[in-house]
Amino acid sequence: MKKKGATRSAAQSGAQSDKVRPGPESRTLYGVNPLLEALRAGGHVPAEILIAESARDERLRELVELARAKHVTVKRVPRASIDRAVGNTHHQGVMARIAAARYADAEDLLSLIAARIGAETEPLVVVLDGIEDPRNLGAILRTAECAGVHGVFVPERRAAGLTDIVAKAAAGATEYVPTARVTNMSRLIDQLKERNLWVVGTAADARLNYTEWDWTRPSAVVLGGEGAGLHRLVREHCDELVRIPVQGKIQSLNVSVAAGVVLYEALRQRSRKRPTEMKL
Repeated sequence: MKKKGATRSAAQSGAQSDKVRPGPESRTLYGVNPLLEALRAGGHVPAEILIAESARDERLRELVELARAKHVTVKRVPRASIDRAVGNTHHQGVMARIAAARYADAEDLLSLIAARIGAETEPLVVVLDGIEDPRNLGAILRTAECAGVHGVFVPERRAAGLTDIVAKAAAGATEYVPTARVTNMSRLIDQLKERNLWVVGTAADARLNYTEWDWTRPSAVVLGGEGAGLHRLVREHCDELVRIPVQGKIQSLNVSVAAGVVLYEALRQRSRKRPTEMKL
């Protein structure tokens, strides 16, 4: 590995009536917030939204108004129809079929990240080393979007993908955060380094506290899977490891909580650098 100074150099530049039959290129999206964000983003607008006849959530009014503005049909159906289509009862009385979530091309995302080097806001990237729980992945994507992350990378195998459960937990973040799959995580880390990002892994036994890292630099946060943490080769490829101190008897945080802690420290440091431009 080449020796690095304090900073790296700049880089080169549809649903049918009350029965929903999923198509091969569609997915179920349910819950008020995920559907609101899908409509706002405009990338995957459903042809039809189904609302349970008994649903009385006040936010449904906003959803219906936005759907009509986007020329999306809204239908009232029995709640049991949505229960069957979704497979559970945690849908808040609303669902739709939308185009399947698409992954970003890894090379294209790497190029976009490299182009941000030297910008007022340096790139901030999340690399997930084997997150298997889709709810954890969804929660991380939601936090990543709120913290201004510019891209997320996940493994192709032995890890959660962009499923319906992830979309629900992400509360619409899948519409905004570009997420790419890669086959080799160690190679990805090398590619991020080649594009002048610092790659920082999280580990309970790290010598450095996460608050001691300068997150205003172009950085990639690497988070390990539930229980196992970072794989050995991934850990060895990182520039630095940081830890989140804990005071209780349990020695580690849930990975989605850890992601929130680290990403919001990055946001805090970046907001102090540009206090007049940040909206917290």
